[in-house]
Amino acid sequence: MTRELRRLITIGGPAVWLMVGVPALLQAPAYNARFAAWAAAYCTFALALWLALRTGKPWWLLPQIAAVICTVLAMCDGFEGALLVLIALQLGGQASRRKGLCAIALQSVALGVAIGIHWNAQAALLLAPPYLGFQLLAFFAAEGLARLEAAEELRVENGRLEERLRISRELHDRLGHHLTALSLNLEAAANNPEALEAARKLSKSLLAEVRDAVDELREPERIDVCSALRMLAEELPAPRVHVSAPPSLPLRDPLGALAVLRCAQEIVTNAARHAKAENLWFELSQQDGSLELRARDDGRGALELQPGNGLRGMRERLESAGGTLVVRTAPGEGFSLLATMPLRSRT
Repeated sequence: MTRELRRLITIGGPAVWLMVGVPALLQAPAYNARFAAWAAAYCTFALALWLALRTGKPWWLLPQIAAVICTVLAMCDGFEGALLVLIALQLGGQASRRKGLCAIALQSVALGVAIGIHWNAQAALLLAPPYLGFQLLAFFAAEGLARLEAAEELRVENGRLEERLRISRELHDRLGHHLTALSLNLEAAANNPEALEAARKLSKSLLAEVRDAVDELREPERIDVCSALRMLAEELPAPRVHVSAPPSLPLRDPLGALAVLRCAQEIVTNAARHAKAENLWFELSQQDGSLELRARDDGRGALELQPGNGLRGMRERLESAGGTLVVRTAPGEGFSLLATMPLRSRT
């Protein structure tokens, strides 16, 4: 049973129970065996309903149905069918459609038989069908409420999964490039004091990136992709990174700018780790409302493209922001990539 449905029955159930009992109490004699049996069944229903809401166990529906039928047999006032509507609400939140409708049909037949025994067949035909309609309405309403809540839970869970994926991708893109650059500078530091100083600066930059990742930069005002791209070129001793871009290209679309920048970081990292390239060329341009990043290296290339976490993350990041990624490679011809990102204006 969903939380909202349980709350609805918890609030409305006692009110319905009291309204059903008031007419019977007003018409009841001071004391007789029929009234005692009715009162026992009436209180049993309330106890079983409370236990059903408290435990969530479906078997507490059975004593509720039995209690309603007993109240009708003992002292029928014509309103006991409203208690079956409460049962139908519970069925809608717990049972499958087939089982729920079967249960409603059976308890409606039992209600009609009990009314016929207490009064007559004409009274049964007069009272049972309307309560059947009320039960069906309650059942389908509860079923719809349960489906809506399930859909909302699924949406929230999908949101959590997307956020985890986004964070994992961001950590990979933020830290992978700097770790690669740090490793290469440390390897070159044995014979090059400048490389050691570069490694020291990179370690500070890496710590700053970790802090930024934790803080999750929210809405950057403007990102100058060209300046950021040139900074990437200065961090690695190899390959040599050549950047062809306008002097400055500040963008007001943080999502698109960040996606292209992380893509460039991953390209540099892959060229250093896997491609064995000596040179890497970047060409950045903005035209027709889109940002284009072209990259190629002079590495060894590959006969067949086998996407890893880096390439897969690039593609997912770009596509989630509405962009595309095209990758080409061949043995001895290096890798070439074209990342295209439509830019959205920010107001």
